[in-house]
Amino acid sequence: MERNIVDADLLIIYVRHPDVVSEICYRKKPTILAVDFGEGFLRQQKEVNTNIYMPTSMCSIPSKTGINEIDEYFKNFGYPLFEVKVENINGEVPIIKEVKTIVESPCGATNISLEHILGKPLLPETITEFGLNVRYECREPVSILLSHRDMADSSALLQMLSLLDALERVAPKHFLPGTPMGIYTAKRRDEYQCPNPKSDLFAEIE
Repeated sequence: MERNIVDADLLIIYVRHPDVVSEICYRKKPTILAVDFGEGFLRQQKEVNTNIYMPTSMCSIPSKTGINEIDEYFKNFGYPLFEVKVENINGEVPIIKEVKTIVESPCGATNISLEHILGKPLLPETITEFGLNVRYECREPVSILLSHRDMADSSALLQMLSLLDALERVAPKHFLPGTPMGIYTAKRRDEYQCPNPKSDLFAEIE
């Protein structure tokens, strides 16, 4: 293990024991703490290693952290970004033909979940199914999940919002106010801004 740490350009730590994490951070390598130990712990580690970043979620990393190795990693993994193609765009309900992942979630939940919506109609229940599968496949630590006020404040909703943004770019008229997708998307965006314990985010399926 020591050899691997010495040779590494970037460390991503999922270890949950704070003493072990402190020992690894002491090696002064660029480090992502994938488990939230709290701001006090983070401040302590930064006293010996300034190249540490502790995100709320591995899917919610800003584009620039100021740490080159971490920024390079999150060009390919982190907050998911998509390019999409739809068929029947001028019809009543377009079909999701293709989704290309530009940036994927580190755990792989993004691409696994996309398999469930290809070839399906652009409807609220289709996007909800995507979000439900992300939640099932997500490797977000339980400590993070329990800290959310509800599932609207989670990596599942982050990925749904990014997918909705991509779909809206190619099929804008289907997202106009008052349309099924327009109403659904506005509600999801509001929930992310103001998560509440009574969100019906997955009510259609659950």
